[in-house]
Amino acid sequence: MKDHVALLLKKDNMFLFIKRSKNKKTLPGIWAFPSGTVEIGENIYETAKREADEELGIKIDVHKVLTVKELNEFNVRLHFLICEIISGFPFIKDRNEIEEISWMTFSQFFNKYNYEQIGHGLIFLRENPNIWQEYI
Repeated sequence: MKDHVALLLKKDNMFLFIKRSKNKKTLPGIWAFPSGTVEIGENIYETAKREADEELGIKIDVHKVLTVKELNEFNVRLHFLICEIISGFPFIKDRNEIEEISWMTFSQFFNKYNYEQIGHGLIFLRENPNIWQEYI
């Protein structure tokens, strides 16, 4: 099972959500958190920092692991990480990775997008609000 990270970047009471590029092989055009695959020799924290820089042009600190979800259909273990932006402002560096970014609260996000529009990790969080309630 491959390890992946999902970056929960918080600013005030909002989180950064991304719409995956339509060019992505997996889940094209789906809303998700910024994310990436742990590479050989990396831990999840190093992956989070690398992905934040590569995809959004920001530097981050990881505060904690919120939860971990195994996505057996993808052979992936997804680590949800609460992160803080320490420098820079997120922007789309590569349109082949990210099509759109948006700051929203969880409630705004879940009211706006249905199950067909969101990734598996966000479906899991939608169905388990007790995991993230303290962050709203």
